[in-house]
Amino acid sequence: MAQSKAHMDAASRFNKKTYDRIQVSIRKDAEINRDVIRNHAQSRGESTNGFLLRAVTETIRRDKGE
Repeated sequence: MAQSKAHMDAASRFNKKTYDRIQVSIRKDAEINRDVIRNHAQSRGESTNGFLLRAVTETIRRDKGE
């Protein structure tokens, strides 16, 4: 069943209000590229977004000395 325009608009407003977006550019020919990140996350049973959030969180905590 297709979503109505009103439903899509409401979802868009909710997402804009609730989430921040960060864009990351990764070279396709780099050793660590999008496919490597996606495959690693998937191998651990995580989404790419979940893996990146975990990696950033753990790095910030480590850098703070927690």
